Amino acid sequence: MPEIIPLAFFLATQASPVEIGDHTWQCPLPLSRQPQTTTNEKSVTYGDYFSVVGDFLQKNQYRAVKKALVDMFGVEADIRRVRGLAVFLVKHGEFYHPARVVVKYGPDDVSFVINMAISQTGRDHIKDEFNLLAGLYTEFEQPAIPRVYLLDEISSRNQNSIPLFSAQWFEGFCEFHITANHPENRSNLIVWGQAETTSFLTSEQAEDVYRQAALILTTAYNFFTFEHISAWHHAAGDFILKPVDASRVDLRLITVRKVAPLIENAAPDPATLIEALLLFLMHLTIRNRLDRLDGTGSLAWADDVAIKGTINGFFSGLEMTVRKADLPVSFPADFKNYIRSHSKTALTDLFTSVAGRIPDTSPEQAFVHKRLKNHVDLFCSLLDAGNGTEKDDTGTR
Repeated sequence: MPEIIPLAFFLATQASPVEIGDHTWQCPLPLSRQPQTTTNEKSVTYGDYFSVVGDFLQKNQYRAVKKALVDMFGVEADIRRVRGLAVFLVKHGEFYHPARVVVKYGPDDVSFVINMAISQTGRDHIKDEFNLLAGLYTEFEQPAIPRVYLLDEISSRNQNSIPLFSAQWFEGFCEFHITANHPENRSNLIVWGQAETTSFLTSEQAEDVYRQAALILTTAYNFFTFEHISAWHHAAGDFILKPVDASRVDLRLITVRKVAPLIENAAPDPATLIEALLLFLMHLTIRNRLDRLDGTGSLAWADDVAIKGTINGFFSGLEMTVRKADLPVSFPADFKNYIRSHSKTALTDLFTSVAGRIPDTSPEQAFVHKRLKNHVDLFCSLLDAGNGTEKDDTGTR
């Protein structure tokens, strides 16, 4: 049995250590980044949180640490080479409270993440999400979502058990959001650095963000069953990025809470397959523009570069779909011509139907409808569409 490995706890950085029994250790853990309100959730302290993480790491002779090291180094890990473990509380999310675990392994410092579900919302999703991430990982030709390692439940002082899972950590990747105040020579996308620093993307980098988000989501779309990754939102920080150069970024989707068919109970006949793909694209162009200012503020709508990036990313993803589904190589071009065959009125009606799927109770519905005309105009302009004579009355099913 390995010796006990030194274990240290921190908030966001090493400048904020948390010691067993200190003031922070005994404070209630916020359930989200929103201002705290009265809930029926059981109170969990920072001490409870860090204790559960520590128990998970030490369980079964550091099994979780070994699995992460095997993934990173490709060989069986010698746990005796681990000099120490440092746990950093990354953020308070609505679904999870992720912790970054830094493993001091030989001469290296390497990291993995632990997602802990404290809220009932997170508990309701965590097992399905673990399985979805595991099942979808091989669908992508390029890295897009994290590899998952180990799902478990750990007993805590105040609750019977807390579910959590470990997964790949994307080093150097950060959360980003639309912000109201930005330099004139930069886009309105602000990046939150891991050391509590901020920076702004160029317009070219911003366009690449939306392009890659669309590519990832299109690659995951099942052309024959209409299943797609749903329930994602930029406001939740579901995508993270790392700048590459002045015009490019690397992007990852770090959560997959739900996969559901875009159209329910539809027969996969050719006409329906094509129509569903168009509805998916329209839905994607809208969803990819939605955010909240600085993540938690008022609703925000991405600049026009977002729809250009979304369309380009969609067609790049569609080329991958063609290869996976053994569709004709000409399919992306044929589909573009299919869009162009529609009249402006028909495309507007379809967009209105897609936007109408937003629940009446959501403030996003009125927010999107207010901007829909300009959105449709730009969509048609970028695709040279809306000049057809076809009068579609199919709508959504």
